[in-house]
Amino acid sequence: MLRYKLRGKRTEVLVQYAQAGFKEAMELIIEKYYPMVLKISSNYYAPWAEREDIVQCGVVGLIKAVFYFEEGKSSFTSFAWRSVESEIKSFLTYLNRKKNKMLSDAISVEQTEDEEFPEYEIVDTSRDVPLEVFSDIILEKVLERLKGAERDIFLKWLNGFSYKEIAEEFKTSVKKVDNTVQKARRIISELG
Repeated sequence: MLRYKLRGKRTEVLVQYAQAGFKEAMELIIEKYYPMVLKISSNYYAPWAEREDIVQCGVVGLIKAVFYFEEGKSSFTSFAWRSVESEIKSFLTYLNRKKNKMLSDAISVEQTEDEEFPEYEIVDTSRDVPLEVFSDIILEKVLERLKGAERDIFLKWLNGFSYKEIAEEFKTSVKKVDNTVQKARRIISELG
């Protein structure tokens, strides 16, 4: 009932209710700002962090923004944006410190447009290599060296499916699909 009454309220009013402890107000704020969290999260990638973990950290940043927001200093939206971004960066920095020194800093995906970081890029080249290019012998040798799920992923990729489509079908990450395709490419280059 309270959730229904709160639905039409301004964001700042919802924040006040959430700060007072009304979980319904917090749920409405999260529901309203979740697309923003997804947008911010999509700007970051780290090979050792799952996408869902990054998004979850963004949600934590949003919740922190609700509790630390002071009306009059800035709009809630801009405050929440900075809080979400800061939480994600802190999370990635923490994981980076925790991992071996060989793991490098997470980078913003936006940076890759200006600079080249090929080891971080996932390039969907699903349309680059048609099935006809592979002779039966090479394809057979590649499939021999791939494991069960890897074979299925690779064959889907050869048939023109995008990384995202394959990941959804096999209920895996885009990174796993990319790793499988890169492994198959390495096998092909070893054969050639």
